Amino acid sequence: MSAENQEYYEETAKLAEKSQGERSRDNKAYYEAIKSFEQDRISSLEGQRKLLIRGIGAAGGVICLLAVALAGLAPLKTAVPYVIRVDNSTGYTDIAKSISDEKTTYEEVINKYWLSQYVINYESYDWQTVQTMYDTVQLMSDGSVFSEYKNKMLASNSPLSLLKDNYKLKTKVKSVTFLNADTAQVRFTKLVLTKTGQLSTEYAPTDWVALISFDFNHEIKTEGERLLNPLGFNVLSYSVDPEATK
Repeated sequence: MSAENQEYYEETAKLAEKSQGERSRDNKAYYEAIKSFEQDRISSLEGQRKLLIRGIGAAGGVICLLAVALAGLAPLKTAVPYVIRVDNSTGYTDIAKSISDEKTTYEEVINKYWLSQYVINYESYDWQTVQTMYDTVQLMSDGSVFSEYKNKMLASNSPLSLLKDNYKLKTKVKSVTFLNADTAQVRFTKLVLTKTGQLSTEYAPTDWVALISFDFNHEIKTEGERLLNPLGFNVLSYSVDPEATK
């Protein structure tokens, strides 16, 4: 190889080596730029994700607060219906309360039930069920109260003697008012029905007021008695007067 060619070869090799180094540096800078871009993009997406999560959390909190606020306002928008009852014959007015009324307890509801049942059995008459009503009154009465009822049923002017199997007496309780914890006033109407259960045209309905004192201390001796009077409801005194008409 001539000296001139040798020199050309060496210069070409140097240029090639220099060009390869520059390309390596350029490639490294290129990849570093790409890596930096990707890191910036990931950081940006991570920031957006955190902001989105915070936004969703804040929106959820607002929704919860709105739900609580609406729940608190709901009772204010609840319409509580009351039924006002007016007796056409006596003019007596009362309000039929809901069991959800905060002033009405379940104890009062239970007491009203037993008082109503007692009056219905005491004042009604049906030839077919008179013995059952008689036994029920006995099971719910103090001894002296039942003695009065027994004498009434055996009297010559009792429903048993006068109505026999020709008519029935139906008792409809209109209201129960507590005068104190163990005394109540029960208003009721007595209707005379025919054998077929139709309202008799011969006898007008009559209105009455019963004054009853009671407790739940009646002695229950048998399972059969427990089925009829599970709580031991017991009437201590019972008096009835016609209700004054207007």
